[in-house]
Amino acid sequence: MAISSTLGKILIVDDDRHITDLLQYNLGSEGYDVEVECVAAKALERDLSLTRLVIADAYNQKFTGMQLLEELKSGANTQHIGIIICTESDRESDLIAALDAGADDYVVKPFSLREFVARVRSVLRRHPLRNQPLPGLTLTFRDLEVDVASGKVTSDGMLITLSKTELAILTMLMKNFHNYVTRSEIYREVWKDAEGSNERIVDTNISRLRKKLGPTGAYIQNRTGLGYIFTDK
Repeated sequence: MAISSTLGKILIVDDDRHITDLLQYNLGSEGYDVEVECVAAKALERDLSLTRLVIADAYNQKFTGMQLLEELKSGANTQHIGIIICTESDRESDLIAALDAGADDYVVKPFSLREFVARVRSVLRRHPLRNQPLPGLTLTFRDLEVDVASGKVTSDGMLITLSKTELAILTMLMKNFHNYVTRSEIYREVWKDAEGSNERIVDTNISRLRKKLGPTGAYIQNRTGLGYIFTDK
């Protein structure tokens, strides 16, 4: 599985090398351009014009992650950036202070990596790049290639015609390669404006998608209680 190009920039502000390496690798594999800054004060010296999200801890530094949050939210050129505070503090007072200051989410270490990535996606849906189209993204698996920007899907060089809904489902599953996505998650992501709940429509569309993909469709699997997964395992 390969992902080329980027869905935008994420800046991680933390001096814990284990955490930054873990997040940089996993968020990078999602298609994001991930940068790391160990010192919170230096984050403000960076060009953040294309940054969509800041993940900050740095509570143990002279200029803390909380102060960084306040600076970003008070700046006309940075207040649009999504912010997740990720720290070891589980004090309710710290959580409330961060949310009141404008943080989009608050995550306590240690955390579930899969849940954290889902939280990142949720925040980024609320913080698209301002006045700029998202850069192109190409997802590939063996001879299957999906150009997300144009909607063009090819298998072994042959064009596959997918509906907008089928393309959205395939993109979501490929971006979560080797990870289960529940029917509810797919429904909420693909049918954003739908009223009520009709999650069985997910099954119908995935059934059609599998047929259109031919032999590659077999790599879309499902398991009761876990959901759907695109995997070659």
